[in-house]
Amino acid sequence: MLSVAFSLCLLLPPPQAAAPAPSRFHLIRSTSGSRGTPQGARFVMEDPRTVFHAGQDRQVLVLFEWQGPAGRHRCEGQWKDPSGRVVFTSTSDVEARGPRFGVYWGLSLPDRVATGTWVMEASVDGEAAGVHAFQILTGPGDPSAAPARRALGVAEIYERGLAQTLTVEAVDASGALMATASGFFLGPDLVSTSFGGLNAASKARLAGADRPRVETSEIVSWNRRDDWAILRFRGAGGATPLPSPDPPQVGDRCFFLDAQPDGGRVIVDTSIVGRSPAGDLSLGDVAGEASLGGPVFNEFGEIVAKLAGSGIPGATALDLFGLGDRTRRVEARGTRARPLVPAPSDGAASRTLADLEQTGVFVRPLARTPHFVSGVMGTGIERQGQGQIPVAVDQRFRFARADGQCVVFVTWVPSGKEDTTLHFELYDEDNRRLAATEPRKTRLRSGQPFVQYWEVKLAALKPGLHRVDVVAGASPVWRTFFRLTE
Repeated sequence: MLSVAFSLCLLLPPPQAAAPAPSRFHLIRSTSGSRGTPQGARFVMEDPRTVFHAGQDRQVLVLFEWQGPAGRHRCEGQWKDPSGRVVFTSTSDVEARGPRFGVYWGLSLPDRVATGTWVMEASVDGEAAGVHAFQILTGPGDPSAAPARRALGVAEIYERGLAQTLTVEAVDASGALMATASGFFLGPDLVSTSFGGLNAASKARLAGADRPRVETSEIVSWNRRDDWAILRFRGAGGATPLPSPDPPQVGDRCFFLDAQPDGGRVIVDTSIVGRSPAGDLSLGDVAGEASLGGPVFNEFGEIVAKLAGSGIPGATALDLFGLGDRTRRVEARGTRARPLVPAPSDGAASRTLADLEQTGVFVRPLARTPHFVSGVMGTGIERQGQGQIPVAVDQRFRFARADGQCVVFVTWVPSGKEDTTLHFELYDEDNRRLAATEPRKTRLRSGQPFVQYWEVKLAALKPGLHRVDVVAGASPVWRTFFRLTE
């Protein structure tokens, strides 16, 4: 009798692998070199490079820097030769006291070593945390090659920064100080500074205890959106800064000198934390208004960028916060910086600041008045209470075409007697006037508060950023911005 044994198997689909959890550690950058120096809690690579020569270089150092949770971490690096074989493993226990931490490891190079592309694979607490590649070549390096640049200490960068960072004062026709910005020499007699810091000025002057006060009204070129201007200070001298061979990258360590109320400067040790589609660089620390236009230095003391403001006429970063300005917004966490522009040619023509005033390039500065109290925007007006007092409803500064209209609502509480005219003006972000109300004669009297409002039809406006000025007499006394979307 033939017996047959069999088994019944239920075929099930294989279990799906769980999606890997996002890594807690973000690699900011990795750098290699043959020598470096600890500076406080950081390690500075003195000769950053990725090519090394057997028999000439005695070691390879690789530095990793991460963004991640504070605390104690186990870091591990595997050195892989050109065949992919792990030849050595380096480990370190790191106590991260903040969200940014790093570690460096070294590999000794004998005279005879496998040549080609080596790879250093790093992990933190068992999670893959970055890869760095470098080359080892046979024979000595090119003797005609330029010597490696030396990374400077913070004190050296501060002294270099003091020598190269200028204070630029904007003055009116009477010589009164209007605003203070920063700058640096872009070439002989040419100073790069903040366009916003020059707004409505008649002249600009270089200030500082160690230099004579040189004045000018000549402007060679400018870009309002990118917030830079190049002034010609005849007889001021100055030298063209040496360009850095390495364009600034996200994760790079950098420095700027922040202006202080007493006229001094403090060095800010920061890094590039982002880049916009328009080429704006985002720095991890905030610069004061008087620092805008000043230089940004890399670890070698080279100028790689300049500090920039909002780039919107008449607006500060606070004015634009929350309006969703895609390329110009500067949030509370940092400051915008712009790459350097080439110096103009020696024969470049110049215009005067008065020309910019007359052609509407500048924005009229706000005049102070004791009579104005506040302003808001909303989608409509409702009348409330027994007196049917008008009130702006749905108050905000972002609107869509579907809203149909927005309203500008302002409150006046006169503190004295004055006869004037009041009206509203509407501008686009390029300072072109789009609409205005007729000036209305108004008698301001103490103890007689009143409100004004203006309905703006949105269908005729293009999407984008718009500015509203409330004008008393010939001068704006209050302004605000609003964003219109489809």
